[in-house]
Amino acid sequence: MHTLRTVFLLGLTMLLAACATPFGPPTSLEGKLRRLGYTQGEPVRTIMGFDLSGWSYLDHRHIALGTGLGRAYLLEFIQPCTNLNSDNRIGYTSRGAGLSRGDVIVSNNLAGAQERCPIGELYKLIPLDR
Repeated sequence: MHTLRTVFLLGLTMLLAACATPFGPPTSLEGKLRRLGYTQGEPVRTIMGFDLSGWSYLDHRHIALGTGLGRAYLLEFIQPCTNLNSDNRIGYTSRGAGLSRGDVIVSNNLAGAQERCPIGELYKLIPLDR
């Protein structure tokens, strides 16, 4: 009886450990963009801010921005943005009419915590169906 209980507990422990282990390697940035229907294009200098209409969290270093004009862009931050996820509201501060390198995405989570995320690079996103 004692042996049966030990085998059962060992099996349960192994099952729980297996559930806590992620299956496969983390998804790459390229894989995340493909799920959204895009591939990374050429760098751009400025994204005109007046037509921003949505965004998607990719990871602590990247977000995808959609525009009301059917264009999409990838923003890469200078440093990881740890307060950024899909539930947050974002805004931006800019030195010009749009977003450029060095401008800042401001992330506000549901608890009101704010983080300033400096933009490092901007890229055009190319739809996969083209």
